[in-house]
Amino acid sequence: MRRPFISIIIPLYIIDERFFGNLEKFRRLNYSQFEILVVCDQKIKLPKQPNLKLILTGKNRTGPAEKRDLAIQIAKGELCAFIDDDAYPHQDWLRNAVSHFGDKQIAAVGGPGLTPPEDNFWEQITGLICLSPLCGGPTQHRFKKAKATLVEDYPAYNLIIKKEVLKQVGGYGSYFYGGEDTFLCLKIIKAGFKILYNPEVMVYHHRRRLLWPYLKQISNIGKHRGYFAKKFPQTSRRLFYFFPSIATLLFVFLLIFSLFSTVVGQLFLGFLLAGFITAFLSLSAKASFLRKLLAVLGIFLTHLTYGVAFLQGLLTKKIVR
Repeated sequence: MRRPFISIIIPLYIIDERFFGNLEKFRRLNYSQFEILVVCDQKIKLPKQPNLKLILTGKNRTGPAEKRDLAIQIAKGELCAFIDDDAYPHQDWLRNAVSHFGDKQIAAVGGPGLTPPEDNFWEQITGLICLSPLCGGPTQHRFKKAKATLVEDYPAYNLIIKKEVLKQVGGYGSYFYGGEDTFLCLKIIKAGFKILYNPEVMVYHHRRRLLWPYLKQISNIGKHRGYFAKKFPQTSRRLFYFFPSIATLLFVFLLIFSLFSTVVGQLFLGFLLAGFITAFLSLSAKASFLRKLLAVLGIFLTHLTYGVAFLQGLLTKKIVR
């Protein structure tokens, strides 16, 4: 099998010890034909590796799309492998991806971002929430190994793309911070190419802690998806994305009217109980009772936060970073 040269691109924002720990794990890759391009707004000291290079943006603050576009222009690889600064690859990440690029229609290959086993308690709770079908729904394959399939939209924490296609569609070409990968995938699909999900193309993606860091991320995702549902309906105007907002409006409606009606109050309590039981049963049987209870709370807050943010995105005229 031919092994193309690959440029691994990491847009660096959070500079901490965990990032350098993640970077060390790239040494385990079962693939030799690659370079690693770390793109950052400030100068940092990277470990001494012959295939590792720091790219400075020359700006005070840039988003991930801007950082990735800068790296694409410098990348020597035939393929550009995008991964976030809070993730690291499985050792066979690149090897399992390259065989699919023999198909001229396949422009990009993505795979799951699994919860790292070393994540702390609160990050593991978030990982548990992501694995619930109530939160992941039809996008659950992004967080666990699932059946290989073609997709229209895939996150850039684990996305490998032909560089010639990236140049053809103008790269990321946006200032979106959250949704920048959706915008890119839409351009790839419109250009007539396909995006493949392969469960064996794995990375380990650290989760945000429950509650605030995680909910802040969910709010950003929801706002962008709401804006995209209005602005780019081809891949974002899906009924699934509207469900949290519908559930949130129903929750608020029942809550308000339960104050004036015993019947509505009973209906509201029944609604909450049914939601609790459904959420609890949706979680992994291997998880402890305490983790499940916290995850149920997280699922409820996920839908509430996303639902409100999605509506905000629908009403937003322009997303400003």
